[in-house]
Amino acid sequence: MFPYCNRPARGCDLDHTHPHDRGGPTSSDNLAPLCRKHHRLKGNRGWRYRRRSPGTYLWATPAGGIYLRDGTGTIDLTSPDTPVPASVRVRVNAEQPPGKPPPPDDQPPPF
Repeated sequence: MFPYCNRPARGCDLDHTHPHDRGGPTSSDNLAPLCRKHHRLKGNRGWRYRRRSPGTYLWATPAGGIYLRDGTGTIDLTSPDTPVPASVRVRVNAEQPPGKPPPPDDQPPPF
């Protein structure tokens, strides 16, 4: 699920969200659909992403842009003036309870 890409998942490659060559398993919770064009862009042009929850991905561009992509579409989080719906904020922060530090992560953040 690349930002703004509308290709149906059935026509996409499956990308390891945690790279296979760095120990990422080939399992449904570590695969994301990317069309061939965006799969190559991600692999060769410095785009990075992390799965936040099933079907929700946080993307970082080489130029510093940040995008949240889920089944409803793409939200550009690059601008601090971008209004982000409360339901999206909750989903993005779902891994971290309020007031607690984030858990340790063996995967570097995408930005």
